[in-house]
Amino acid sequence: MIVTSTLLILTLLAWAPWLDDQAIHDRVILEKARIDGTIGQNGNLIWDYSVMWVPFGRWVASCEGGYFVTFYGEIL
Repeated sequence: MIVTSTLLILTLLAWAPWLDDQAIHDRVILEKARIDGTIGQNGNLIWDYSVMWVPFGRWVASCEGGYFVTFYGEIL
């Protein structure tokens, strides 16, 4: 029972189905796009981010850089 519960919890954390790809995309644009140069000085989007599933979170990347978003929502 404990092993099954532990495996279920680890599977859910690795999958992280509560992370919404569009919401993560928008949040990374708001928090990181001006820092890494994805948005130009005049406010136009130079290159868009793509969101990919990785274990225990999401990988959000553009041509200028990439960020790991953890299963609890922290952008690293």
